[in-house]
Amino acid sequence: MNIIEFKLGKITYHFTVSEQQQALLSLTDETRIDLTTWQGFSEALETSIIKAIPEALTPPSAQEIKHAQTIAHELNLLLPDDYTKRVIICRQFIQQHLLDHQRLLSMFNNVKGKLLK
Repeated sequence: MNIIEFKLGKITYHFTVSEQQQALLSLTDETRIDLTTWQGFSEALETSIIKAIPEALTPPSAQEIKHAQTIAHELNLLLPDDYTKRVIICRQFIQQHLLDHQRLLSMFNNVKGKLLK
């Protein structure tokens, strides 16, 4: 047996065992190993699951959510539904209002600069 394969949801994990690992396996007794005890396994599993999610369905980063919230607050706009759950919705909102937000910041900085003189 030189291939390890298992399914988790819609993801199939596949690993080819090296010759050295095969030799070591021939020396082992039957043992059950709890993968939750492996340092880093949970994080690696989560990373692989996130990579398997189509980009349109992935959640936006905390920075993207904060950017959308800032734009909405400063332009007095309503945020779209699911902007915290679907990256495509969050990014579309940001792109749609980015120019107006940049203009507002530019005007604010211009006025602030004149007031500080």
